[in-house]
Amino acid sequence: MNVTIPTIHTDRLVLRGPKIEDFEPLCEYFQDPRSAFNGGPLGQNEVWGVLLKNMGQWHLLGHGLWHITEAGADRYIGFAGIFHPRDWPEPELGYGIMADFEGKGLASEAVIAARSAAAAHFGFDHLPSYIAPNNARSKALAERTGAVFEAEIELRGDTAHLYRHPKQEAA
Repeated sequence: MNVTIPTIHTDRLVLRGPKIEDFEPLCEYFQDPRSAFNGGPLGQNEVWGVLLKNMGQWHLLGHGLWHITEAGADRYIGFAGIFHPRDWPEPELGYGIMADFEGKGLASEAVIAARSAAAAHFGFDHLPSYIAPNNARSKALAERTGAVFEAEIELRGDTAHLYRHPKQEAA
C-alpha cells in the first residue's frame, strides 16, 4: 500500500509520520519508567521495533500513530493517533508524551488534533482509549479531552479501563 500520511498542524504542534530521526528521542521516551503504560521500559532493539511498527501500521492499514513535534522544531516529543494491534477489540486513540513536555497542555492539544484527524481522514469518529487502572495521568488526560469511562475490559490478560472519546464529525 502506498500511503500518504497526513500532517496535522495545531497552534503549537505538528503531528507527522514517523521518521528514522525519531529513534534517539523514542529511546529516551522508552527508557523512562513511566513508559510502562505503553509497553516500556525498552532497550534500543525493542525501540527499533516500535519505530518500525509505527511506520508499518501506516503502510499496512492506512492509518496509525502520528509522531508529535513542537511547531518549528522537528524533534519527537510524543505520539498520538490510531493504535490498531490485530488483537485489540477495536482501534484505539493512543497517546504518550515525554516527561519534559508534560504540564503545558501539549498532550491535550495533540489528542484533540489526532482525534479530529482520525475522523476527518479515516472515519474513526468515536474511538476508545484503553487505559491501565492505575494510570492516573492518562485517565486525567482522557477526561480533560472529553472522554468518559465506559467499561472495564480484559486486554491481553490485564484489566483495562475503556474511555470513549466524544463522537467526531467525519469528513
